[in-house]
Amino acid sequence: MTVNNGLILTLFILIATCLALGYGFSVKAGGLPFTPEIGFNQKQWQFLRWWVKLALVTGVLLPICLLALDWSQPSSWVFWGSYLLIVAVQLISERVFSRWLVPSIVVPIGFFYTAFRLWQLLDGFTQLKFSYLTLVGFVVVGLFWFANLIMLVVIAIPTIFEGSDSISQS
Repeated sequence: MTVNNGLILTLFILIATCLALGYGFSVKAGGLPFTPEIGFNQKQWQFLRWWVKLALVTGVLLPICLLALDWSQPSSWVFWGSYLLIVAVQLISERVFSRWLVPSIVVPIGFFYTAFRLWQLLDGFTQLKFSYLTLVGFVVVGLFWFANLIMLVVIAIPTIFEGSDSISQS
């Protein structure tokens, strides 16, 4: 069974949503050692603004271009359609839950969705047929999301974890 089938995508969205809701309500009630706000310092906010623009280009626009390049491949439609669906659900979840519950909820949502996206990409690598150009684009997308996961662990999570000596506290 592939990652990019309807059942797996639906289950992931449901589980990620339940985890996000649990995080949000627990942080709001003071039951988890995480802060409601993201404690980025000025340099981290500047980096994040740049990083979000890079994510838009590398994580959304480049995959749309890769889909356009492989327009005639049905497997490409299934893969990139599933990928873009997960990106859209992530962005909607982050927007809604950060306004409704706590702003720091974007960090665990980003972590769960980035990890799942890497699994999608690994699965897609075995299923798609690549030209040299689409392979390079695919690898760039994968490397960006791997770097995003590292950024979340190294920079973002420490700014919301109350027991952490994060860079923002320096």
